[in-house]
Amino acid sequence: MKIKKLFIIVLILQLFISIQLIASKTSAAYSATYYSPQSNLQRIDIHWLKKALRVKRLYIAMYSFTDKTIARELLYLAGRGVSIYIYRDDKQIRDRTDVTRMLENVRNMHIKAKDDKGFWNIMHDKIFIIPGVVFREGSANWSPSAEGASCWNGNCGSSQNQDNNATYITDRAEINGAIRVFWRMWNRRNNLIYTK
Repeated sequence: MKIKKLFIIVLILQLFISIQLIASKTSAAYSATYYSPQSNLQRIDIHWLKKALRVKRLYIAMYSFTDKTIARELLYLAGRGVSIYIYRDDKQIRDRTDVTRMLENVRNMHIKAKDDKGFWNIMHDKIFIIPGVVFREGSANWSPSAEGASCWNGNCGSSQNQDNNATYITDRAEINGAIRVFWRMWNRRNNLIYTK
């Protein structure tokens, strides 16, 4: 009788430990880094951006933004109710190739820029954050050549693209830390407001 009880207790403990291991593997945070031009960071970014539909919120701080494909994706998300907060550098946002103007005066789109005082005071981040889902950071701006997505006169490949990286982090503590930093930037008193 004692052996039977001991066997049942051991079996229950093994089952409990197995369930805990499975649960920890399915909910474990991870990070993955991709490099352009070997990887097309534009496609990877869009894959992650679509996940903002779940939480209806997206925070972006992007130095250079000339990628019309990503701009169109942001328009799609805003049209489906995602509140999008975009923080830019005011010199970059006024560049003739910048696509932020595609997003101005669009419902659910909020755009501000740091009042750039010169080289030492620029907003140089290249991040986006989807609360509870992902924090993306790295050296890649949102331009086709930075993301490994550029083709020039039908010639595609590494010779037409920059060397950059993007890391996607799903750890909630990292995501929440990035959100706090984003709001500190967003709430600066001297920011320039493009769209409320």
